[in-house]
Amino acid sequence: MPGPERRVVRVRSIDDLTRDGVPAFWDRLAAAGSPLIEPDGADPGCVIATFCWRDPDGEERTSRTRHVYLDANGITDRSRLEQAALSRLPGTDLWSLSIEVPEKWRGAYRFIPRTEPATVPGDTPGWQWWRSVLADAQSDPFNRLPTRVVQIGDSSEAVMPAAPVQLWWTDRPGRGVLHETTFTLSGTRRSVWVYEPPGLTARNRPVVVVLDGRTWAADLPIAGAVDALGRTGHRVPLVVMVDSVGPELRFEELGCSAAFASGLAGELLPWLRREWGATDDPASTIVAGCSLGGLTACHLALTAPQVFGRAVSLSGSFWWPGSGPGVPFQDRVRVAAPSNSRFSVEVGTLEWTLVEPNREVRDLLVGTGHDVRYREFCGGHDVLHWRDGLIAGVASMLERTDR
Repeated sequence: MPGPERRVVRVRSIDDLTRDGVPAFWDRLAAAGSPLIEPDGADPGCVIATFCWRDPDGEERTSRTRHVYLDANGITDRSRLEQAALSRLPGTDLWSLSIEVPEKWRGAYRFIPRTEPATVPGDTPGWQWWRSVLADAQSDPFNRLPTRVVQIGDSSEAVMPAAPVQLWWTDRPGRGVLHETTFTLSGTRRSVWVYEPPGLTARNRPVVVVLDGRTWAADLPIAGAVDALGRTGHRVPLVVMVDSVGPELRFEELGCSAAFASGLAGELLPWLRREWGATDDPASTIVAGCSLGGLTACHLALTAPQVFGRAVSLSGSFWWPGSGPGVPFQDRVRVAAPSNSRFSVEVGTLEWTLVEPNREVRDLLVGTGHDVRYREFCGGHDVLHWRDGLIAGVASMLERTDR
């Protein structure tokens, strides 16, 4: 499904440039930080963001680069990449694109320089082609925020003027102890990270099982944000991050797999109770995930409420199974027995294929008597939102100790 069209505009800061003025422009950009942001006179709910890429090989006579694309999460429609194409100022190393974006948008972005245009080949699945395109992607050296690992490479972070402050996320390292071990789960040997935050009790510990664990243990460490739970009066949980190993196994296991669910309930949790003091109370046993992980988290809390009583879903893939085999989660909700499971569901308003399925899931869960915390954010399918929403969702599931 195509996304909404974004208005590409011309801005004076670029149009008024001459070849001789470009070196001074790069100095100004380095001082101001990228992207450049200015008001949008046509839409008060939007701003104009100008993204600039500097060709390391100089102008067109010395560089092999003939095309540069912007991959901005929730903004770029990958089925219409021509609308995300930057233009070179002739005779210079400056490529730029000025585009209308929501004033509340926060998102990852990167540049894709190419010698040939990016067109989807007819005989290659879209996701495989896109991963090959991203192999050449670059972050923005003029962006002053830390570079993040997103999907298969580095990205920069764009924050528009009205983007809500993230209350939980921090780059500070955790003050607790992170253990990495290997564990055979559902027949697959994999990494599991166990984080013990400050203030954790010795026994009967609330436990949060986080799917796609490598993201949160290594790529975008979440331990520092977890520490804030205790400081804000919540019960302190043991956080267990489970590696997905690879894309093929991930798609299989996080597609409401009965075998994976059985492994979590019958292998992982007993080990956590025996070795790590985890509780056996389903009301204090939370499973959390993003995308397919969000789907699986909700599936577990719906179908195994006696084990997982709480679920946190970020951008849950409730389109599943698509045209493949399997029972849609929505159909499972319609026939599920009432339970005490609680759900936290978040989705980005710029995830144009996921907003309506997530709203449908919210309504179905509420209609069948479940307690649902629901939130929408101005962003795409983006770890830069999930990092904060994951902790916010966990916090909403934990009892408070200061009341």
